Amino acid sequence: MCTRFNSPRFLFILTLSSVLLITTLSFAQFSVVSSVPVNGTAGVDTAATFSITFSNTVDTSAHFPFPEDFFINLLLYPDSLIGSPDSITMSPDLKTVYIHNLHLAENTQYLFVVVNAVSQGGDSLDMPASLVFSTGSSLPTGQVSGTVSYPGNTPAGAMVGLFDANPFSEEESDPKVGIVVPAPDGNYTIDYVPAGTYWVVGIKDFYVDRWGEIEIRDGSALGSYDANNDLMPDSVTVSTGSQVSGIDISLSKVFSQTARDPFPMVEASAQSWASDAAAIGLGGDLDETGNSLFWQYGFYSPSLMEERTWIIAGNFMAITPTAWEENDTTALPLNWLNSDTVMTIAEAAGGSNFRQQYSDADSYGFLGYLDFTSKENAKRIETQPAIRLNIKRKISITHALPAGFNGAPVGQLPAVWYIDYYSDTSGHSLNIVIDAVTGEILNTPTTAAPAAQNALAVAQIWASDAKLWGVYGNWSSVDSDGTTQWWNCVYYSPSLDSLQMVAMQGQYPMFYGDPGWTAPDTLTLPDLWIDSDSAIAVAEAAGGATYRQTNDSVFVQAELTRWWYGPDPSKSVWKFIYYSTTAPDEEYLVDAVNGNLVSIGDDFQSGLVAHRLRLFPSYPNPFNPATQIRYHIPRASKVEIAVYNMLGQKISVLVNRKQTAGEHEVVWKPQGLASGPYLIRLQSGNQQAVRKVVYMK
Repeated sequence: MCTRFNSPRFLFILTLSSVLLITTLSFAQFSVVSSVPVNGTAGVDTAATFSITFSNTVDTSAHFPFPEDFFINLLLYPDSLIGSPDSITMSPDLKTVYIHNLHLAENTQYLFVVVNAVSQGGDSLDMPASLVFSTGSSLPTGQVSGTVSYPGNTPAGAMVGLFDANPFSEEESDPKVGIVVPAPDGNYTIDYVPAGTYWVVGIKDFYVDRWGEIEIRDGSALGSYDANNDLMPDSVTVSTGSQVSGIDISLSKVFSQTARDPFPMVEASAQSWASDAAAIGLGGDLDETGNSLFWQYGFYSPSLMEERTWIIAGNFMAITPTAWEENDTTALPLNWLNSDTVMTIAEAAGGSNFRQQYSDADSYGFLGYLDFTSKENAKRIETQPAIRLNIKRKISITHALPAGFNGAPVGQLPAVWYIDYYSDTSGHSLNIVIDAVTGEILNTPTTAAPAAQNALAVAQIWASDAKLWGVYGNWSSVDSDGTTQWWNCVYYSPSLDSLQMVAMQGQYPMFYGDPGWTAPDTLTLPDLWIDSDSAIAVAEAAGGATYRQTNDSVFVQAELTRWWYGPDPSKSVWKFIYYSTTAPDEEYLVDAVNGNLVSIGDDFQSGLVAHRLRLFPSYPNPFNPATQIRYHIPRASKVEIAVYNMLGQKISVLVNRKQTAGEHEVVWKPQGLASGPYLIRLQSGNQQAVRKVVYMK
């Protein structure tokens, strides 16, 4: 399994399929021998044709993940191009690649790296090739030099980058300039360095993934400048035109290991910082065997009242003062299950099937506590470093067990492993919560009835007269047997005249809070409603099963509510909406008391389609950089369109105002969000609709 340097700026877009530079070694079998422009060129035309010449003929049938299916693997900073190249051509001897008009930005200094290519003889590049150029009139004259060592190996081919912030603790960290180490002696000199403060990082044997981000793998090497050997990366300051030397880096081998493998070393380091330091959480990307190339460990010292994070990638270790998780200082149990054991459990519980279904499936594991709290305070923390090697899925969930819940006393749930399987291309995900000591799965998908029963214990803490008002299965797809991982149970309190939502994952509460709308009346659901398994069986028999079988990426949303928009608002109905990327939606309504089919499709027998709230499929989806959201509201009302992450936490509000009846649209352009699936929720009066979208950087 590969691990991704997820720095927004170890991030480089295809439009970079221009290749430039570079230094080559006389003994190289397949290398870049020249480029136009050459390294250090200023005043480059923003519409110039670039060329790169290789030592041998290039295999143009080779395919790399980035640029997508291109025959050269490339990296560029910054990715501020005005457009894609006009065209890409080859010389007759297939040794030179011409990129016609990169659409460069004006007055911009670029770092460009040819990461890999393949010759027609089957050889990969001996080493990457780097180039610095500018569309401005001049380049800065600052310089940073030093030596890269790699015990037992050659450092030649390692890339050294200067970051404008600590890439192991700051998400907004960009590599402003860099160079590929040219020779086995490890000496390097980075020219054209602007004045500023930088953190110096070296990486060898990497590639650029389909998102344009640097990835490491087994056999890669990683290192950072650490002048005092305290494991905390140090910065260097370059003034205008100054030459800074002696910036030495030692690379360490990167390899896969379980969470327990480096833990004794990490724990010893933490306790040398504070004798009472104890682990409070850890996480990393996981392959199916429970190994990871990259681990993060959070420690807390009660005496110092401080937290620190240890970053481990094979033999590489770095420490940052970044807090592991705000307000989370409970020590992990000493006998927590290792990641290999946990992944055996998770794979058998559906993870293996998920991997087989989605070719791009990845998984992330987080070990920590789930502290139950209100929805307003629930959060998904993304405090991992900018060079975070695909730790984009670090999850921090809130969770405490209320008194009497499931017969348990007041207190926290046990420490858990939270395993997150996800597919970026499909937007689908699978979450498995496992007791970190016993191995029990805590969030097995369930039907609506047991989820609502356990949610009632939480709702009655809020209001003793709480009664079930609605059940929504729209944050995870409902299976044909009526089960899903997420049920949002909404309760009404006559004494408080308000609603409260309890979000359940399996039979366990994840958070609670105001659902965001006012109850239209005091009508709650009858006590004897049929469960989701019986209700969806009716929808499946009426056409839902065929819809699943004949369409791609099917997502099924379920709602148990009064028929607010129908001819009889006192009737309780199950509504199942089948979505697909390859077919129009289909909707089935089932009487929630007697199980009879009420209607099929948009144009109900009652002809009430104009009186229904509609949230149409977003376009494009998946999308980058923006998607258009079109919707229909049946009557003038206050409308809210909000974006939620897959933990159900609101991250953005796109519309929050009164609107006239009819069709409307809004555009969502995410800022600073990770790639992956998100939920668009439309709320108008007492009606709501939800759609899943996938943001792809």
